[in-house]
Amino acid sequence: MKKILLFLLPFLIINCEYSDNKKINLIDLVPTNPILLIKYKSASKTKLETFNINFNSLINQKIDSISKRFSDGALLISFHNIGKNNLQSIIFSEKKSFYKKVKVEDSVNYNGFTINKKIIDNIEYFSTIKNDIYIESKSKLLVENSLRNSHHTSTEESGDLKRLNKISNTNTTLFISEKFSNYLNNTKLKEIFKISNISDWMQFDVEINKNNLTLNGVGILQDSIFKKINILKNTNPTKSNINKIVPVNFKYFKRIAYDHDEYISKIENEISINELKTVISDSILYDVNEIGSIILENDSILTYSFKNNQLLNEKIRNNLNSKYYYRNNEIYEFSKKIFKSENFLINYSPSIKTYGTLIENILILSKNQNSIENIILNYNNNSTIDKSSQFGKAYNNIPENSNQLNVYNLNDFKSSLFNTIKIKQEDYNYWLSHISLDENFIYKTHSIVKTEKEINTLGPKIIFNTKINNGIYFNPKWVTNYVTKKKELVVQDNKNILFLISNNGEVIWEKDLKSKIVGDIFQVDLYKNGRLQYVFNTESSFMVLDKNGNEVKKVNHKKNKKVLGLSVFDYDKNKNYRFLICYDNQIKMLDSKFKIVKGFNKNNIKYNLTNSPKHFRVGSKDYLVINTERKLYVTDRRGNSRIKISEDLNIAGNEVFLNSNTLLTLDNSNNLIKIDLNGKVSKKPLPLDSKYLIFADNNSSIYISENILTINKKNIEMNYGNYSRPTIFLNNLIQISSLDESKIYLFKRDGSMIPYFPIFGTSNADITKNKENKSLLAVTGEKNEILVYSLD
Repeated sequence: MKKILLFLLPFLIINCEYSDNKKINLIDLVPTNPILLIKYKSASKTKLETFNINFNSLINQKIDSISKRFSDGALLISFHNIGKNNLQSIIFSEKKSFYKKVKVEDSVNYNGFTINKKIIDNIEYFSTIKNDIYIESKSKLLVENSLRNSHHTSTEESGDLKRLNKISNTNTTLFISEKFSNYLNNTKLKEIFKISNISDWMQFDVEINKNNLTLNGVGILQDSIFKKINILKNTNPTKSNINKIVPVNFKYFKRIAYDHDEYISKIENEISINELKTVISDSILYDVNEIGSIILENDSILTYSFKNNQLLNEKIRNNLNSKYYYRNNEIYEFSKKIFKSENFLINYSPSIKTYGTLIENILILSKNQNSIENIILNYNNNSTIDKSSQFGKAYNNIPENSNQLNVYNLNDFKSSLFNTIKIKQEDYNYWLSHISLDENFIYKTHSIVKTEKEINTLGPKIIFNTKINNGIYFNPKWVTNYVTKKKELVVQDNKNILFLISNNGEVIWEKDLKSKIVGDIFQVDLYKNGRLQYVFNTESSFMVLDKNGNEVKKVNHKKNKKVLGLSVFDYDKNKNYRFLICYDNQIKMLDSKFKIVKGFNKNNIKYNLTNSPKHFRVGSKDYLVINTERKLYVTDRRGNSRIKISEDLNIAGNEVFLNSNTLLTLDNSNNLIKIDLNGKVSKKPLPLDSKYLIFADNNSSIYISENILTINKKNIEMNYGNYSRPTIFLNNLIQISSLDESKIYLFKRDGSMIPYFPIFGTSNADITKNKENKSLLAVTGEKNEILVYSLD
């Protein structure tokens, strides 16, 4: 009998080996504790090669070209931890798929297998063959582990991975473990690929084309271990309601389909009895069908969507400390918290002081009332993502209903990430992460869609709104930070405090000027070194401040003299400035060193000035225009008469402009006055009896009276009301404010209104372009509020 067994033993061994070979899969040779696996049906596809290179870059791996060394066959790459947060890969392919012949530098025998050392592009690789499967790695240890411990898929913890492997069916598949996110360098990607609160493993089928990257994932829902995702089991996926209030300048938002009964049943074993009683008694949560959070530049917002508002309205009344109206919406300050209990799904704590508002059926909460106002502003201005064509295109690439939806604004991501994976940041606006549950499976989709430039279906977008403590006296004006080249704002309140505000709404500094600014603020380069200063008049002094608000120079005015706004002339554009400080019939002209300019003849001025002097250059000649109570003076830069105007034009208090190389103004009898450079005067009566307001540059003239706005001889009928003087910005934008309706109108030179105007604003606006060449509009909103819109 023993002899028979000895005779049969070789055949039994051969038969067993044949049986193993027949069943063997690439994944069966993966060593224990893989962090990440990438499976390719074919390694030779160009786009898969690109994906492999880019993906390796994200996890900080040395790039290998798989297509150069493997033919058109299946390939599996498994990543393992071989040191502190150090990943190394091991590659498995069918023996026939490996075609690059490389000289063997050395070889060793290990457990009956030969491990060869090869050098490819000055890098050491170790390889072997087992069961007709080619194995290769830069780590000899991983190859040895594969030969010795290639049984990960037979262990209990690999059950999910094995099941997921069987259902993968695309050219490229990722298998991500819950530890994977720890190895990502980018903090945003760590957050996106964190699955520890979802499942042990997620499998993603990769779909790549020229317009989008989609990762369609599936994981196993585990009942034995509590994870946050389990709370959503048996809650029906629903359509996102939060989209209608998310501002286009959000950084991140999340929405979760909610069922309070299901929520209670999932957490009852995870919290104390007293905590459970509190959750059960939180009555208004039974009317909630969606919860969410929105991350903005400086704050976070919580949202609750209600099936009906009856109980909520009662709760608001009973918990109200105070309320006020903002843009016709009520904003509440709560004396008690609306909800009694903390929530596992979003970071709501009853201990946090909250403000809130109600938009349609959505309760919006924040610890910062300014953030609530920001949401209202964007909603009323249609500057929300549901109106965005770019977001619409990205959103249509995922299923409409979700249990959870996370959306990341890629404009908030560092450009280095996009440089790493070699794509243009401006081509991709959003990263959407969609989750839905079905029985015991979790379906997760990551989607990045290439979007065309936004077709402006939104109109101006709110960039920020910032409030100061007191009412605004000097309206927001754009200035330039000479270090960063970014645009900033100066504004003065009615307590004489001057503020410098950053391009994201933060107060950089504030300075008490002791008196109010008169006229405008200018930026000059006194030392011709690119470092700009602020110069202006106040009621009591001429002031020069540096970029940090420190005083450079201060010249007090004569006592009991009413000063006009400062005039700043740079005749030859060489930064040899002339500062004109005017009161009564006197003009004090200072040079860049703040010394009196002695060569200026001011004795010709006989009457009190009504307007700050202006300077125009026509050809090679300078024209200083000085308007007084009874006479208009036009002089050269020394104060000598350039154009003699003998008659009293009755234009005291009215500004004079250069239009078509002719001086243009209005007299106080509503005549349009033109003065050519030879002194010839012409008058044209305007049709209305009411006072006119005028503005002009060399190419356009604009004036308004009652409700008739005239732009370059084209009449535009407006609503009746009080309007500000029109102004021209960026050579083409004509702005005028309705003081009664608190609206800002914007027109082109041809008289056509800019789409989506008017917008909200209570003062004249200031418009500039930032260093990215985008148009920004700043205006006073509420009496102490600065609003900044993007026009692009």
